[in-house]
Amino acid sequence: QLSGKLEVEASDLFNPRGKKSEIQVALKELEEQRKRAREATVRSSAWEQTERTKRQAEKKHAELRAELNRWREEQRRLSRIIAHLPLAAERAAKLRELATLATIPLLPPEAGQQRIETEERLRAAADNQREARAALEELRRQRAQMVVREALLSHAGAIERLHHAANDYRGTLERLPLIEADLDAARQLCVGQLAEIDPALAADLAPTELSERTRALAPVPTARARVQALLEECDKRSVQSEQLEERERELTDMRQRLRDELETQPIPVPFEALDQAREQAAAPGDLTGQCIQLAREIAALETALVHEAASLWEGTLDELIALRVPPLATVTEIADRYRQWAEAERSLKNQDGILQRDIGERERELCELAAVAEIVTHDQVRQARQTRDEDWRRIRRGYVERTMDPVPGQSPLDAFEAAMREADRLADLLHADATRAANVESLRQRIADMQRARSDCASQFATLAAERNQLDTRWKGIAESLRQPDLSPGAAAEWLGKQALLVERSAHLETLRRERREIGAALAVARQTLDRALRKCGLPALSEDEALSVALGRAKVAIEQGRQTAMARAKLDSGIRQCEAERREVAAKRAGLAEKQAVWRTQWDAAMRELRLSPQALPAEARVRLDQWDRLVQTLQKLESLSGEVQRERTTRADFESALAELTRAVGEAAADRTADRIADTLYTALNEARDADRRRKQADAAIVREQDGLDRAEAAAASQRDRLAELLRRAGVESPDELAAVEEQATHKRRLAERVTEIEEQLVRGAARPLAEVLAEIEGEDLDATHARLDELETTIREGEAELETAYAVCLDARRAFDAIDGGDVAAQAQQGAEETAARIARQSRAYARARLAGAVVSRVVQAYREQHQGPVLRRASEIFARITLGSFSGLEMDYQDDRQILVGKRPDEVKVGMDGLSQGTRDQLFLALRIAAIEEHLREREAVPIAIDDLLVQFDDDRAVATLGVLAELARCAQVLFFTHHGHLCELATAALPPDAWRRHDLSADPGSLAIRVRP
Repeated sequence: QLSGKLEVEASDLFNPRGKKSEIQVALKELEEQRKRAREATVRSSAWEQTERTKRQAEKKHAELRAELNRWREEQRRLSRIIAHLPLAAERAAKLRELATLATIPLLPPEAGQQRIETEERLRAAADNQREARAALEELRRQRAQMVVREALLSHAGAIERLHHAANDYRGTLERLPLIEADLDAARQLCVGQLAEIDPALAADLAPTELSERTRALAPVPTARARVQALLEECDKRSVQSEQLEERERELTDMRQRLRDELETQPIPVPFEALDQAREQAAAPGDLTGQCIQLAREIAALETALVHEAASLWEGTLDELIALRVPPLATVTEIADRYRQWAEAERSLKNQDGILQRDIGERERELCELAAVAEIVTHDQVRQARQTRDEDWRRIRRGYVERTMDPVPGQSPLDAFEAAMREADRLADLLHADATRAANVESLRQRIADMQRARSDCASQFATLAAERNQLDTRWKGIAESLRQPDLSPGAAAEWLGKQALLVERSAHLETLRRERREIGAALAVARQTLDRALRKCGLPALSEDEALSVALGRAKVAIEQGRQTAMARAKLDSGIRQCEAERREVAAKRAGLAEKQAVWRTQWDAAMRELRLSPQALPAEARVRLDQWDRLVQTLQKLESLSGEVQRERTTRADFESALAELTRAVGEAAADRTADRIADTLYTALNEARDADRRRKQADAAIVREQDGLDRAEAAAASQRDRLAELLRRAGVESPDELAAVEEQATHKRRLAERVTEIEEQLVRGAARPLAEVLAEIEGEDLDATHARLDELETTIREGEAELETAYAVCLDARRAFDAIDGGDVAAQAQQGAEETAARIARQSRAYARARLAGAVVSRVVQAYREQHQGPVLRRASEIFARITLGSFSGLEMDYQDDRQILVGKRPDEVKVGMDGLSQGTRDQLFLALRIAAIEEHLREREAVPIAIDDLLVQFDDDRAVATLGVLAELARCAQVLFFTHHGHLCELATAALPPDAWRRHDLSADPGSLAIRVRP
């Protein structure tokens, strides 16, 4: 507000673009007053004295002003010295203190912290060394007490294998008696089954010969496969024979049934000609319907044309269509000329009225000028001087040259004096009021010019009247040719358009009539063609009242019936021929089966001999014999399997016992009276104990290595910290670590002194705007009290000098006024005095303007500094949010200037700046939202979070920008709770798609589903 008030105050005083500010008005008055003073000034003989006095006064004023400027410069120098002396004294004291600390090294600020950390790490390394040595001694003692049986470890694989095989060994001992019993039972079963096939085969068989003898007697697999194939072929051929016999009976019955049905079918009539005639008649479509539709359209169009013609024309429709009309361009041209004529007439009337009004106003001004005083013009003065000169020439000719006689009863001298006085009086009046005379001449000249302009307007009115008569005559001829005498040019264009449309629709009516005649002729030809085709097919002919569509339907039904009858007879013939062909195929297949049966019998006899059956054996007997041989083979396989198992179990038992005996000898284990499996378990238990002892030994070795490594690292760390502490001692220049703290404190003090000296020097340079050497040289040898006394004395001298300067300036002004007013009149003096007063007022206003502008600049700089301090982060954050909400349509926000005012503008990605007027309503809402969110985030950085309520914020946003805004609000919700109220349900769908499920929650505030609220979860 203060900045705006100062801006208004300064603009009222002076505005470079305006003309009504106070300083500009005063400058204009000053110029006019000086002009009047120059015009009214008349030089005299006292000019030199007055000019000399003015020059002396100006010289004295200039000398006093120069002296005052020197005093003021000295005042500024003394003020600087007073301000700089305390700083210089403090700088000298700091430098002396720094000199006492010259031997102290300038350590880095973190030197103390580094020393503390080094000492702590050194102590920690010593503790780690002690702990590592103690642990290492204890581990070595435990390692020496451990005993491990190496023989068991070297034969660990053999012991584990025997341990795992012990269960198999025990199983073998249990299974072997049972398997031997099963083997004896299988031998007895095999002998019995062999006796069932042939008792002679089982006689005198030894147990060792049973397997080989049975294998030799059993049929080979190829014989068995051949018998199986012959059995399957027999079964298949029996089924085929039965199927062929049944199929032959079915085909015979089907052929007879199809022949009986063929005899009942009627003989079809030829329908090709009827079908062709029907297609020709139906090809053009529904001709009858087309005729009816065209008749309706023709009737409706005729009625409409007659009605429209009656509204345009008093005659018949045919006369209106045949009427010759002028081109539309001609009518349009005439209408345009009428319009141009009217515009020209209106313009002339306006111009004449303005001229008449201006003439009256000028004549009133002329009367007002004449009422003030006598009006004298140059013509009157010229005429009076001519009269004076004529009287003088008359006197010369009558009294000097004697070329003419004087007129009796008239005094030439009196007439000359009267004419001369009149000429001088008129000339004096003309020169005394030259401005009013010039105004009178100007008014009279303008009145004459305007009267001539009115005469020109009158001639133009006559020309327009002649043009109007020509236009009326031409249009009257056109209107009479249209038999519309009252028709205007504007309405004629519409009338011609309607008449052209009427002619076009009349041509369309003729086209419809021609189409109806053509369709009627086509309908007659189609009926005749269809009638002849129906008669040829023996169907009833077309009657006069029968519609063509009905006859076409009747013909279509007859054609379909004929086609169906022909298709049925053709289908029956085809079925009969197919039955006969298939019956012949069945007979041929039965003959082929008989030939194959003879070949099968020969193969069957040979196969039965191999099975030890008679050739007359039935297939069932062959299947039984095959089953017997199968059971015998299965028993034989079981017998062989049991023999193999017995042999494997005996081998397993022998191998386990021999391996265990060899292992006990190798490890030195006594067998005593234990079983083999118990000995294996004992060895395995001893192996586990040896492995456990070996593992403990290895763990102890690893622990010893780790502790040794820890001890080495602790010693290395201690050495490193000792080196680092030695480096700190070297940089500090001391021998003992106990001295480091004191040196670090002195180094910190030295660094602070140096920083303060640098700060003082920068302050001196900044305050004086000069190099440091010049500032120090300026204050060298100065005393503060003496300088204060000199400054007070100088200020008193300056005040006295200013008073003396004001007095000299007043004397100078008086001298200037005397110099400007030496003509003795008061007009120049008054003008000069007014100019001086105006100049003084301009000086006061200029000082006020300068103060207002300077104060405005100071306030603006303070405001700008405050904005940079407080609004910089807000504007940057608002730019980021605005770019994100607008989806990159704007890259950010920026401050700009317009008429010396700061404004906020949006910046496009191509650096184009857009003001508020160039933004849409939705984009302005998004800009406001970005600023608000940035301000809220800045507020939340330093203050406690509060809930933020938002009501229907996204009304002007599209879906994409709404999704981006919801994302920004979700980020804001991490710092404070955000309550978003809305009546638009689709925003919840957008939030569901765009936000994580745990970022927001929906609450319905009423039963109305359109009233929704989104609460973004903090």
